[in-house]
Amino acid sequence: MRRLTIVLLTALLAGTACGVPVQDHPEPLGVPAPERTAPRGATLGAQEVEVWFVRGRLLEAVSRPVTPGDTQTALDALVAGPSPEEVGGGLRTALAPEPLRATGPTAEDPTVTVTVPRGFTSVEGGNQQLAVAQVVATITQFPGVEGVRFTGDGRALEVPTDDGLTAGPVSRRDYGSVLGGSPGGTTPSTTPSTTPSTTTPAATSPARRRPGTRS
Repeated sequence: MRRLTIVLLTALLAGTACGVPVQDHPEPLGVPAPERTAPRGATLGAQEVEVWFVRGRLLEAVSRPVTPGDTQTALDALVAGPSPEEVGGGLRTALAPEPLRATGPTAEDPTVTVTVPRGFTSVEGGNQQLAVAQVVATITQFPGVEGVRFTGDGRALEVPTDDGLTAGPVSRRDYGSVLGGSPGGTTPSTTPSTTPSTTTPAATSPARRRPGTRS
């Protein structure tokens, strides 16, 4: 017993000599909670999305494997364009190879905001409506997304629809003319042409605005 007491006293004196303070009562240690990563937006359960390209005057969906399966990766796959084999089968894109950025949706707002570069607004004629429709069809496949709003340089952009120009949110219903007249779009062809389409879509009049849209 005396030997144990001597050992404990020796250890105590050694700790004091080293400058280690002795506390009468233990103090709780505060451990910070782990930071939560903000969600990237709406997601699909499967790691495969549909992106929409152009065949003639209509849009056509093709599948792309992505990780994760969210709005931003879907946009990235869309901007990458059709593969050489798909181009040889008659598909093309009206979008320039420039990055697009998706924000949303949220619990309060089911609209995804797509921020576009300046080159997006330089697309002319009917190709501008096709480019917008490609983005809208690709984004609105995600659950919880009810519309798409386009912005550039910090302001809302007017985009063409079947009913004219609008700066408000748009959905697939606004592009029935290029989606085959149905919300789901066209059915992919089982016998694609071996020559890329050279048909130029009809131009959309820039003077026409959708009813209720402010000029």
